[in-house]
Amino acid sequence: MANKEQQPGEAPAAHECTEADKERARQWFRKAADCRERREYDYAIECYLNGLGYWPEAVEEGHMPLRSLAIQRQQAGGKKPGLMDGVRGSLGGRDPKRGLLSAERLLSMDPQNGGHAETLLKHAIKGGFLETVKWVAPIIFDSLRKEKKPNKGRFKTFRDSMVEAAALADARGDGASETWLLEQAVNSLEYVIVRTPTDEDLRNEQRDLAGRLTISRGKYEHAEDFRDSLQDAEAQKLLHDSDRIQQTESSLDALIAAARSAWLAAPNTPAKLNAYVEVLLRTERKPDEAEAIKVLMEAFAKTNNYSFKLRADDVRLRQLARDARTAASRARETGSEDDQQQARLAALEYRETALETYRERVTKYPTDLRMKAKLGALLFEAGEYDEAIPALQTAQADPRSRARCELLLGRAFFEKNDAIQAAAVLREALAHSEGTDEHSKELLYWLARACEAAGNIDEAKDAYGRLLRQDYNFMAGDARKRLEKLN
Repeated sequence: MANKEQQPGEAPAAHECTEADKERARQWFRKAADCRERREYDYAIECYLNGLGYWPEAVEEGHMPLRSLAIQRQQAGGKKPGLMDGVRGSLGGRDPKRGLLSAERLLSMDPQNGGHAETLLKHAIKGGFLETVKWVAPIIFDSLRKEKKPNKGRFKTFRDSMVEAAALADARGDGASETWLLEQAVNSLEYVIVRTPTDEDLRNEQRDLAGRLTISRGKYEHAEDFRDSLQDAEAQKLLHDSDRIQQTESSLDALIAAARSAWLAAPNTPAKLNAYVEVLLRTERKPDEAEAIKVLMEAFAKTNNYSFKLRADDVRLRQLARDARTAASRARETGSEDDQQQARLAALEYRETALETYRERVTKYPTDLRMKAKLGALLFEAGEYDEAIPALQTAQADPRSRARCELLLGRAFFEKNDAIQAAAVLREALAHSEGTDEHSKELLYWLARACEAAGNIDEAKDAYGRLLRQDYNFMAGDARKRLEKLN
């Protein structure tokens, strides 16, 4: 029996299959098995696909033996799909079941082709065939891991598909599938992070996914069964609270306990450790942050995986930055000399710790230009201009860091009283800036300052004038006052 028609924006319903449909499918599966015994591999594939047309979610009776047949056919010298097979495989149109079967036909003729498996996955999600999704996902993950260099784009597509399928499972109330699918997303992300541990975007995504996974486990793993979890009012409150931006301490404590239990049950699984750390960090309580640092450093000591230390150091730096902000705020409010001294000490501790951390990271990853850009910025803030300049010069080769590095590089030369070099750097930076954004205004201001210091008064006046035409009160009117003195 076919699903009801899916409305735009509506999640696909679970596929309904009658016993009569299943029996027709089994007849085709039996015929496929007979063809396989006779080594009529291509016809056997068609028989399996005909059966799956009646019962698309027949994983054990259809998809799995078809996959085994495909590998046997490949080992026997079976040909890969030709041009016409590819055209035929693209005729699924808007019908996800037809698209799924077309992709599976191509995959069966070329079982190591990850692209066919990914197309199959896309149609399976579109059609709401969750059991099929769960069958093909490990095949894709295995294909991704076999590549010599991780393809971040394909890994990202895979993770997004797992998250989309998990949302579908959640909408159906299938907590076990939701958790399993999110685990695949987290595990695939962990695989990439181990190989590119300095990618901050991936670590941000890791925190988000780990949080989702913890919430999913909190929904279902601690009830006796799925029905109990639905009927348990306290569990439902926990689920609701966990989605809120501001959570009560009792809800967070419950999530921490659940995540800790899951991690202790599998202490060598990075995804579970990171999920535990993520929940600990949500509280912004120092004892919980200390626990997060402790477990991350223990994992680093055990595995020598530097990504654990990276995250532990990030937590430390976040703590110190928060302490510095708090001390600075207190000093502004009270104005007392003691509080001002405490603010200076807190700022100094953060700066020195950050410098030590990023010097280590640059040593560990000397080709990571984003790390070098961060180190250059920290050195500039610390007044270590001789060390900052070469770091910034190297880091500006990264397009993502170039604009900021050029500005700091020009300012570093200026602070070293080398106004001529400062002006040259800032002119080059202005040549490819946006023109009217805040960054460009800063470039104009410091170019004017450099030209003024170098005695190039006409160019200084011109730069100040251009700046004032964009922002008359830039730097609280400092640019305007400087121009007035030059006139």
